[in-house]
Amino acid sequence: MTNEQEKKKPWGKWLAFVAIGLITISLISFSNSMDDIEDLVDPGQNNSGIIEPNSNKEILLEDNRIYTILRIVENINDEAELDLEITNSDDKIMDIDEPTWMQPQRTGEGGSVIYDPVGTISLTQSGEFNFKNSNSTSTIYVVDDQSIDLQAFQQPGILIAFVSCCFGLIILPLSLIVHLLVGRKKVEQRVVIQKMPTDRIPTTDELFLIREGKLDPKNIQGIKPKKSIPPPFTNTSEIRKHVPAYKTQPDFGDDEDFNQRIEVKKNTLNDETEKQNDTKVDEDWQTWDSG
Repeated sequence: MTNEQEKKKPWGKWLAFVAIGLITISLISFSNSMDDIEDLVDPGQNNSGIIEPNSNKEILLEDNRIYTILRIVENINDEAELDLEITNSDDKIMDIDEPTWMQPQRTGEGGSVIYDPVGTISLTQSGEFNFKNSNSTSTIYVVDDQSIDLQAFQQPGILIAFVSCCFGLIILPLSLIVHLLVGRKKVEQRVVIQKMPTDRIPTTDELFLIREGKLDPKNIQGIKPKKSIPPPFTNTSEIRKHVPAYKTQPDFGDDEDFNQRIEVKKNTLNDETEKQNDTKVDEDWQTWDSG
């Protein structure tokens, strides 16, 4: 098995590339579908009904839906008044809830028209409902948000953008987890040298080339090991006496012989010193007597 085959496949890196590619596709598809999205969320083009100022209108609404009621305003910071009454087929007044963050302002006709949400209604039963607009200047637009979402997913570009974005956001953190798990399991590779000559030691460069797979262990030149022992350990066995491992008590025989030799040398030196002193005294007396 070669060194390239022994290396583990970087699954984490490939998953990260796939995730980035999917997110890129999502952004491109979403940007290309902006015109379709603007048409879908434009209350002037996509609505369930329009009520003119100071007028009544019967609108057929479906059950289990949330309808958003909007009016046109001049500025984005302006808030429109409700000025609306809704009754069912039994002439019972329906409750109108305040809009939430899920019903933001919308634009139409290329951003030139601003629609401000003034309320929402939730229905449990379908039927015709009477909308009475008591405002004399503003038109009411009734929008089915769920219907808009269903129409959006029927657009190929929006569907591709949504699916690519979802898979990309799922795979991206998964690639990080895989990368961390694989990194923990990595074991340091060891160099295995087979059929290496016994009388040669490979050099550092040769070991590196063997690790990279660029040199056959059979072709190493290396260096011959030196069997000579450098001083001062060459004659250690002659100077020091070997003490057997089984010997439990220390042997002081060598120390006693050594001390005796030192005493003999001291006595010899003392005798020679005394002789030299006696000779010097005799010479001094001879010099004084002759003088």
